[in-house]
Amino acid sequence: TIDNLGKGVRIRILSPPEDAGHHEVYELVFSLDGDLDSKPHARGAREHLTVIEGVIDVSSGENSSRLEAGDTARYSADQPHRLRAIGAARAFLVVQHK
Repeated sequence: TIDNLGKGVRIRILSPPEDAGHHEVYELVFSLDGDLDSKPHARGAREHLTVIEGVIDVSSGENSSRLEAGDTARYSADQPHRLRAIGAARAFLVVQHK
């Protein structure tokens, strides 16, 4: 599961329960300016975020980028990371654990 301190985001798990801790897929629906602050996952974990609608700012460690619909970011999830919607947004998130 995602260990988060988010507000204004609904998280729906799309992957089967037996994949937890290995390869997880989520749908994220952000209300206006919603955000999702995540603590570091296990060493080597990575996330792949694809924006379906709206705009999302992604930061992981010192790196950050702004994604629009159709864009994908791949980033380290073994450090603090944050997703912040600009307005409302929807995205798919894949979490890969090593």
